[in-house]
Amino acid sequence: MKSVTSPWNARARKRDWALGLLLFPLALWLASCGGVPRTNYYTLSVPPPPAAHDPKTAAIVGVERFRASDVLRDDRIVYYASPTQLNFYQYHRWSADPATMLTELIARRLQQTGVFAAVHLLPSREPVDYLLRGRLTNFEEVDGAAAVKARVGLEMMLIRVRDHKILWSDSRREESAAEGKGVPAVVQAVNAASERLLEGALPGLVAKVEEDSRQNAQASP
Repeated sequence: MKSVTSPWNARARKRDWALGLLLFPLALWLASCGGVPRTNYYTLSVPPPPAAHDPKTAAIVGVERFRASDVLRDDRIVYYASPTQLNFYQYHRWSADPATMLTELIARRLQQTGVFAAVHLLPSREPVDYLLRGRLTNFEEVDGAAAVKARVGLEMMLIRVRDHKILWSDSRREESAAEGKGVPAVVQAVNAASERLLEGALPGLVAKVEEDSRQNAQASP
């Protein structure tokens, strides 16, 4: 039986042949240079708070994935060469995009406080009493004339689900100087800035939940 050749297949073969001719010199150049550079991956490593025991409240909080600009939805590490010029490290990347990393980190920290009966990453089928929303505004290296530093910025709000009331909100930005040279030093600075941000923001959130839980208990018959 004679095979049927599609005109799209014929054009595709011509296109692939032409593309191969274009890429062949690039392949030879990469081979002569030892191949493509190795990609390095990094993650956040913020020390946890002291271990907690029984939860102080029966509250359950759901954490939505934090919003962020397209720049911070990329796993490549961002750096600002000037206030108006940004770029990415092609071979230095986060283990996940920054918005996802901060969401998961804060969910773990809330669970570790021992205040909540449960903390769920949303979407989840489990009912929740409070909803935490956030927007990551900064997560980058900033190159200055005198030094290189890391900058982390985050906005958050806590919503009581039963009446959709905003109980707490916070907006802050932390910076930390890189001690050393290269991307690993910048990653350590990002970790330090993230730790300071959490230490500054989360106590207020926890205190508000404890206060609201006490008021709910007193109002119950």
